This record gives sequence, structure tokens and C-alpha cells, in this order.
Amino acid sequence: MGREEASRPMGADAWFGPAGGAAGAPELGDLPELVVTWAGRLAGIQDALLYLVEPPGQRLVARYGSGRFAAGAGERARKGEGLAGEVWRTGAPLVSPGAEARYRTLFEQIPAVVYSEVHAIGGSYIYQSPQIEGILGYTPEEGMQPSRWKTWLHPDDRERVLAEDARCERTGDPWFVEYRVIAKDGRTVWIRDHAVLVHGEHGEPDFWQGYYIDVTDQKLAEAATREALQRERQASLELRAVDTMKNTFLDAVSHELRTPLATVIGIAKTLKRAGQSLAEEDVADLVDRLVNNADKLDRLLADLLDLDRLSKGIVAPKLRRTDLAALIGGLAQEWRQRSGRRLEVLVEPVVATVDPAKFERIVENLLANADRHTTPDTPVWVRLARRDEGVLLAVEDAGAGVPRELQAELFEPFRRGPQAPTRTPGAGIGLTLVARFAELHGGRAWVEDREGGGASFRVLLPDPPDPVVAG
Repeated sequence: MGREEASRPMGADAWFGPAGGAAGAPELGDLPELVVTWAGRLAGIQDALLYLVEPPGQRLVARYGSGRFAAGAGERARKGEGLAGEVWRTGAPLVSPGAEARYRTLFEQIPAVVYSEVHAIGGSYIYQSPQIEGILGYTPEEGMQPSRWKTWLHPDDRERVLAEDARCERTGDPWFVEYRVIAKDGRTVWIRDHAVLVHGEHGEPDFWQGYYIDVTDQKLAEAATREALQRERQASLELRAVDTMKNTFLDAVSHELRTPLATVIGIAKTLKRAGQSLAEEDVADLVDRLVNNADKLDRLLADLLDLDRLSKGIVAPKLRRTDLAALIGGLAQEWRQRSGRRLEVLVEPVVATVDPAKFERIVENLLANADRHTTPDTPVWVRLARRDEGVLLAVEDAGAGVPRELQAELFEPFRRGPQAPTRTPGAGIGLTLVARFAELHGGRAWVEDREGGGASFRVLLPDPPDPVVAG
């Protein structure tokens, strides 16, 4: 009878109970036992054997036996061989009066829709059991209309199911398909549909005999299991990423803290031990170095605290009209003095509504990034201009640039450029703060290739014009 699903026999009473009350949808492998059990109850006998046609339609095979025939499962017979073979050959049941009605009652008790269909393209149904109304809400008369079932197919399954239907009609292969249909009340129902082509006395195709069962609960359970597994995999990946980030964070921050802290401690001990004997200019140099390294520690801790507050969503911008050109000019001069490098400033006279402290941090971090990842003789530019209803800031350099596959990753925490040595200064959070401060303003940050070579780090902040007040 074609392909069958392997499943653990549940027993007829597990589905019907002793009195025949349905308890749930059966598995495909349980149906032979159900048929034999209920046929025996209807006929008042305990000994029964169920034969099915074995593809390609040359033999019968005993699928399930009860009572004295329990060991008969697996026996095979050709047409005309034995009682079952003779029934198959003649196509006429050897039944006692009233048995047909009892078997029809059997079909109408099992939790499946049993049907017979004429073997022809668009063939009409000969019979469809009334369980269709309980499963799909349609009456048997509606279900027996030619090709009516095809109009109930779910749009996502329609093409696949109709293609398989055409193939089975053409080849006579067993029909075994799982698909969705739209019930009369609008529900989506998964069904498992199985049918075989029954041949006549002379081997000619006669009609399709089949049944289908509701497997919606099984499909929903499978989908829920897949979703749970996907969530578990995603959670595992996220935990692994967090662990990697934690290790990267500890490595980067411990180095960034240790270096200036060691310098501060060393200078403090030197001043304490030998301060009275040092020349005035030596003391001044040590104090300058002490202040510089303390500033580094302060900036690092400020960055870490800001990143934590931004991650928790507890930072709100303090917006006010700000002269961005003047602010950039002052920061550029400080950067030149601190780094000893040249910096070209090309800014338009722009006044915009921003958080000046956060904008200042954006510029400082972009300049620090350029200083950290380019050689001292590499040209660096700062540009500022209005763009549509916003302000565009760009810090550019003529260095090695950033590979395109890494451009988006640079703004993630603790990411560093591909040319950065292992001990290049920086904890890898400066560009993350640039992006977060930009998002805080409703803007964005990105990096692209600079025309002529190098990298162009850009920040676009919205600054719509003030509404015009009618006079």
C-alpha cells in the first residue's frame, strides 16, 4: 500500500477507549490495528487478518492480525490464492448479509476520512465518509464534488500538491502527501493523505481508495520544537559571543588600565622618594606625565561608564543650539598640541541643535582613532557641512583604509582595525560610543573609503530647520 510511517503501536483503546470515544488523532501505523479491532467488534469475532495491496499491485500483504491470526502479519498472496486472493481476483466481497453495513459503520467510526475516487483526470468521488465534517467542517456532499478539494488547498501548498496529484494520476503511484487545507470556518488544518490505485479484474486501473487524518497538533508540536531548538541555538551563540566579548574586554581594558596606572604609580613613588633632590624641570616633566596618564585613566573610565549607561538606555541628550564650527576649532587645536601632528580643518559656519558634550566626545573619539591607527606623517582632515536636513561631520585620513567587510563591525564594542598591532592603545570602544552618541541624536555613524585612499569616518546628525512663523 505504498510508504508507511514507522511508529510505536498505541493500541485501539488508546484512541477510542473501550466504548469507542475518540481520544486523539492516530499515527499512520496505528490504522491497520484500529481497522481490525473495530471490524472484530462490529462482527463479534476476535480472529481477523487485514490484507492490503502491496505496490506495484502484484501481491497482497497481511498488515495486521488479531486472535489466532496475530502471527499472520507479513503473509503474502497473489490473485486467486486463498480467500483473500480470491476476493481480490473477483472484486466481490465474500460477506454475509449485513456485513457491508457493518464495515461502513467501521469506516465511519475511525478518526479518519475514508474515500473512494474514480480513476480519471478530475475524477469524481464515489464515497467520502462523514468524518470530513468533524475535521474540515464540510459535508460529505460538498467533499464529493469533482475537484472541490483543490479549492481548499492552502496557497503555500497548492502548487506542490497539485503537481504531485498530476504525477500520481499519470503514473498510478501511491499517493502520500501532507499538506494544509482551509477548513470551512477559516482554520488551517494539516492533513496526511494516503491513497492507492485499485485495479480491476483484468488489471485495468479502477478507482483510488484512500483516507486522510488530521495531523495539525503534530505539526504544531513539531514547529514548536523547531522554534525551541532555534531559540536554544541562538541563545548559545549569544552566550558564546558574550563570553568572547568579555574576554576581549578584560584583555583590552586591563592593558589600557595597567599602562597609565603603572606610569602614575611609578611617577608618584619617584616624587615621594626623590622629589626633594630632583631638579625643578625634572619635577615639572614628571608632573606633566602624571597628569597626562591620569587623564587617560579618566577618559577610559568615562567611556566605560557612558557605554554602560547607553546600553541601559538611561542617557538622554541635553540639546541646545551650538556653534559646531567653533567647537571643532578648539578641539582641533588641542589635538594638534597633544599629538604634535598636522590637522586640516575644513568646516562651514554651522549652528545646530545638539548635545554639545556628546558632540565633543564624537569629535574627540574620531580624532583619537585617527591618531591611534595612522602613522604620524599621515594627513588627517576634519570636515563639517550641512546636508539636507542634517549636519555631516567627517574625520578622514590618508592611511591604509578599512576593508569593506570590516567597515560595519568597527562600530561594535571592542572591535579594532585589521592593521592594529596587538598592543595598539585603545580599548576598542571609542567608535562604539561615536555610533551610540549619533543614535542618541537620531543620527548614524559609518565608515567608507576616502576618495584618493584612506578612510572617511562619518556622522550624520539630524537638524531640521526652525519652522517659519507667519507674520
